Amino acid sequence: MQKLLFLLFLFFSHLTLFANSDVEAINQSLQSLQSEESLLDTAVLDNTLDRYRGTISPLYRRYQATTQELEHIRSKFTDAGIPPFFALIPYAESKFNPTIHGYGTAGLWQFTKQSARNFGLTVKKGNDERLDIDRSTDAAIRYILYLKREFGSWYLADFAYAMGEGTLRRMIQRNGSKKMSVLLSDPHFPSGTKAHFAKTLLLDAKIHYSKVNNE
Repeated sequence: MQKLLFLLFLFFSHLTLFANSDVEAINQSLQSLQSEESLLDTAVLDNTLDRYRGTISPLYRRYQATTQELEHIRSKFTDAGIPPFFALIPYAESKFNPTIHGYGTAGLWQFTKQSARNFGLTVKKGNDERLDIDRSTDAAIRYILYLKREFGSWYLADFAYAMGEGTLRRMIQRNGSKKMSVLLSDPHFPSGTKAHFAKTLLLDAKIHYSKVNNE
């Protein structure tokens, strides 16, 4: 009996990681990504989001400082029929810095050289279009639409964007499932992709679905 009570305590404690209004906003964001699972359906997502919840305030401040630049990008995504979630990827990937360089990546969308070239960007000395906001955004749209066609849902398109198509295909094959909860529970799910997804999801929920956007 004591063990059962302890397990029930852990379960209900888990449900309170986010306030009801936050849960509703996160679930709306998940629905926009075509997830059939809600936040309360998958403990691993709840725990992942809780791990990165503290990173959202600085990202939200960055969003507030770049709303004019973002609006142009968001309009391109709206015209392409892509959920607003995806226009926020640069905050998680590059802190919305169009000139930033990562490990083999560059620009708002943190394209590798090969991915950039695959989707129409020029990458050479003196002309790296990954650093061009308009052209790199157009390439990101082409890439995301391609990933949606390949994997069938928006949340899988985002996973593939962050971890790579081959890695996601192998993970789906290994688990025999495309369910978010199953994939996130895989011990080989890349930590960087979890961070990317959690930060973008939390920011999307705060901006687009929260009734009151408090920091």
